[in-house]
Formats: sequence, structure tokens, C-alpha cells
Amino acid sequence: MGKMALSAAVLCGLPMGLVLSVPAHASGDQIGDYVTDHGGDVCALINDQPNLAGVRHAVDHILATSGLPEDQTGRLLAGSVVADCPEDGLLVEEFVLYVKRRQQQQ
Repeated sequence: MGKMALSAAVLCGLPMGLVLSVPAHASGDQIGDYVTDHGGDVCALINDQPNLAGVRHAVDHILATSGLPEDQTGRLLAGSVVADCPEDGLLVEEFVLYVKRRQQQQ
């Protein structure tokens, strides 16, 4: 399974409410630390290309920079969006739904 497919599976496994309501800055945990250090970069990737491809680039960036297990990708993306670019929440939701539909068609 490729990186994108795995991260998409992880994203799709999260309930939508959880994806966009993850606490962004839990003190002393790895997700909160990542969001603090890289959340702006994640959002910049989305905002540089404000479409599904931009979200995909953000997911690829998370996979390349987080050092955390791939099953944490959804939490890292959600935390970054909630903290630094909540206006992109609907685009992230659209991405998750798109990936779900593609997986169901395969």
C-alpha cells in the first residue's frame, strides 16, 4: 500500500467530527508539538494550492516530516488545520470524502 493510500485509509477511518475537532495544542505530546512546529507549513501547502491536490501535498509533507506512525496522519492534519487554518476545514472534509469514494469504487 502506498503512502497516500495508507494515509487516506487512516484519514477515512476517523469520524469526520474527530478529524476537525482534534485539540491542536495538547502540551507535551507529540501531536501538539508537531502542530506547533509544522502546522503553519501544512496550512501553507494547502493554501498554495487550495484544492484536493494541495491537501494531498500537505498529507505527503506530514508523512515526510512527522516521524510519527502513519496512523497519526489524520490527527496531525486535523490539528494543523484547527490551529492554523480553520478556514480550510471544509476542503479537508472534501478530501476525506473523495478518498472514501475512491476506495469504495476499487
